[in-house]
Amino acid sequence: MMLRRVLRAELLKLRRTLAFWMVPAAPFVVLLLSFLMFHQRSEYFAKSGKPLWENLQRNSFVLWAVLMMPLYITLQTALLAGLEHSGERWRNLLALPVRRWTLYVVKLAIPCAMVFASSAILNFGVLLSGVLLTNLKPELRFPSPLPWAQAWDYTFLSFTASLLVIAIQQWVSLRFATFAASAGFGICCTVAGSILANSQKYGPWWPWCLPVQLMTGKPEPIAHALWYSCLGGLIAAVLGGVEFCRREIRG
Repeated sequence: MMLRRVLRAELLKLRRTLAFWMVPAAPFVVLLLSFLMFHQRSEYFAKSGKPLWENLQRNSFVLWAVLMMPLYITLQTALLAGLEHSGERWRNLLALPVRRWTLYVVKLAIPCAMVFASSAILNFGVLLSGVLLTNLKPELRFPSPLPWAQAWDYTFLSFTASLLVIAIQQWVSLRFATFAASAGFGICCTVAGSILANSQKYGPWWPWCLPVQLMTGKPEPIAHALWYSCLGGLIAAVLGGVEFCRREIRG
């Protein structure tokens, strides 16, 4: 009951904030870029010989999971933590008769829900893009029926592979009061991930490279990325929660 009340209060707090509007805005940018790419190069994709739905979904997934999603997680966690770091909101929040672990669970669950919602908007928006492209570009004949199952697969895969990054980034965002520290940490890790993405030795173990493992199409790297993200995310969440409960927060 207490967990539900805290969650409801946090959701009310998010209304009319930039973090709330970023949920549809971030995937829309990726959808727009992917749509324009197929619209401008329609003849190339029509003659490529690759399945159109798979090609469109893969291009959108690459833009989202490899580049946009890590930066999106960085921005969202920094914005959410900034709601409490400003003024004396931590002091007022912790004065409430609520256990600290409840606050941490809710504050971790919200960015997870945001990433899942944005991933769903992206992958199901791809289906709408395919329908629009079929009507605007006759050479792009996306076959029927719509690949609903693949859209769900891409949604769950991208979300699951991001759990470790969310847990780490949320821990950092709640630990450091400044927006620059949290955002700078996430950006540096994302840049390092782009460098290590092709490394067979370090890439599979760098959390920000885990979505790249999903692009291989091979069962072993995909299973490794999903298990590593889930277990690592759970450990990072527990460690972050313990540190949060023991920390003396001022202001």
